[in-house]
Amino acid sequence: MRRIVRAGQLITTPAHHNLWDNLNVANSSGDENRLVMIPPHTHADVRNAEKADEKADSADSAGRGLMARINRLKRLGLTWLVMLLGGCAAPTPMDLPPDDPAPRISVGSRSIERLLLEAERASPPRSTELKLEAAELAATAADMDLAGRILQAVEAPYSTDATTLDHAILSAKVTLFKGDPVLAIRVLEDPRVASITKDTNTQITTGRLRAEAYRAGRSYLASARELIYLNTLLSQAERPSNHEAIFTTLLMLPVATLTQQAELSITSEIRGWLSLAAMTKQYQHDPLRQLNALKEWQRAWSTHPAAIIVPASLQMLSKIVENRPENVALLLPLRGDLGKFGRAVRDGYIAAHYQLTPETELRIYDTSEGDILEHLARAEAAGAELAIGPLNRDRVTRLAEHPLNIPVLALNRTAGGQINPNLYQFGLAPEDESIQVADQVAREGYLNALVIAPDSDWGERNFQAFSERFTTKGGVIIDSAYYTDQRDYSNLVKSLLNVDSSEQRAANLRRVTGDRFEFAARRRQDLDFVFLLGNASQARGINPTLAFFYAEDIPVYSTSHVHTAGSSRIDAIDMNGIRFCDIPWKLTEGDPIQALITDIWPDATAQLAPFFALGVDAHRLYPRLQQLKDHNQERVFGSTGVLALNDNNVVTRSLMWGQFREGKVNAVPMILTEGL
Repeated sequence: MRRIVRAGQLITTPAHHNLWDNLNVANSSGDENRLVMIPPHTHADVRNAEKADEKADSADSAGRGLMARINRLKRLGLTWLVMLLGGCAAPTPMDLPPDDPAPRISVGSRSIERLLLEAERASPPRSTELKLEAAELAATAADMDLAGRILQAVEAPYSTDATTLDHAILSAKVTLFKGDPVLAIRVLEDPRVASITKDTNTQITTGRLRAEAYRAGRSYLASARELIYLNTLLSQAERPSNHEAIFTTLLMLPVATLTQQAELSITSEIRGWLSLAAMTKQYQHDPLRQLNALKEWQRAWSTHPAAIIVPASLQMLSKIVENRPENVALLLPLRGDLGKFGRAVRDGYIAAHYQLTPETELRIYDTSEGDILEHLARAEAAGAELAIGPLNRDRVTRLAEHPLNIPVLALNRTAGGQINPNLYQFGLAPEDESIQVADQVAREGYLNALVIAPDSDWGERNFQAFSERFTTKGGVIIDSAYYTDQRDYSNLVKSLLNVDSSEQRAANLRRVTGDRFEFAARRRQDLDFVFLLGNASQARGINPTLAFFYAEDIPVYSTSHVHTAGSSRIDAIDMNGIRFCDIPWKLTEGDPIQALITDIWPDATAQLAPFFALGVDAHRLYPRLQQLKDHNQERVFGSTGVLALNDNNVVTRSLMWGQFREGKVNAVPMILTEGL
């Protein structure tokens, strides 16, 4: 066994008390999370500071401005202001969204300093206004950490209606930036904020923040309703982007939920949006049927805002149907080591092809041997307008390094991140799952990890992918270990949980005192969760061992490799509690093409399930490539996940979540409503 211990500085954050009390820092002693205010200085001090300001400007131009300002503030004794500015480089100006109403203009970090200096010699409400203006400048310049620290120094945030609103809006922005949508909603719904009569711009700003917070918390229906209510407040120029936001948010909901909510809706505007989204989702994999259904919806809802300004992605439907390739080539390995995977992809694709596009000409090329460029040339010569494949990473890389005459939807990614404007990369990279685990645990507020991974190339790559993403989220890997294939994981788990140290201390005490006494070993108390990398067999050995050594209350996260469809309930009991991400194909039912495939090919529910799903999604994806490219909020809800396209033509996947409970796998709902 090879063990690697990684430690980092523990990151602590103040507990979430009442937000307004938490941000009010005046006259509190003994709390290291709060700032101590310094009494105002004399006018002479301020004049001296202003003269020193001019000298600091000269230092700025020589690249020494920040340190000069800090030293000047220390001479004046403004310790609290040094704490705010001392660790912060001058922020880079950031363009605001064009639809953000009434933005203030940022003029750099030195103007923030002057506002705070002026606030120091003023009293509320004027000092509050100045600090809020400084916080807004910091937020506009994308320095949310500085904005948050300035907000903590506001001693009277609700002294007037204006300061109450400004403080709430800025606090919501900062908490959203820090990944706490629930707190952002609470800030905006505080009675002191809700009771104030707001002008149109403020209603738009707070409404958009609520919508953003609900969406970040995956309360998609609530988010869409906020945007729908805003629609009448917006100008004609702003409505198309708002319509797109409403539509893409509603598409995150299942068809059944959309249909049910449409029936329950009390307003025709919301009902129309819900029925449009339900229709779009129902026919998402058949552009022609989707286009015909859209025309029927427009006739039934001719005066609806979405019929007057149709969401941009739906406006492309006619072009999608018109430009759909009539000749497609599949480039797949059908023999050799990759043969069984290539055949699974082929069979999944063919099932979708004959269900949806039987009129399209389809040719299959075996790429087990030969040069991939030659196979592609043969397909082009036969009239192919689009190629799907290859599956092998090296062959995808070779295609990326050469000019391509037709679009190619590769079923893997390049080895070194190479890109090509005519190459779309779509694969089942396991590292994507480890990255999604990192995102999920950070979203849930778990920042201290213990990682257990197999001593293999696969284990190392996934550990690395998780570690890189997790640390950027503020997480710390407290400890970690690699394991080999073994039957007993007791020593590994005892060491990681420091149970062996606890036992050794008891043994030493018995030896020193000569007494016999009762002793209960304890595990370490500094971890929030365990990230367990491995297959189902390995997880069945490690998970019960964690529980045996007193970690039964610690959440365990993993990837799809722990979930083997069709495993016995007895085997699954040993994995109780493990939460893992996986493809919808393995966690949901109801897809007619999936049902057809699993009836014909039993392997489609076992080891090869992801590759059958990959073939089906390749068929669903290729007509939408240009749509995904033109509209970065557009999604394809596939069998391998929710699919999007990034700027490098790489298809990204968002997976579902499942959890082992009492020997069964339960899909975790995608919509988070608790606390909102």
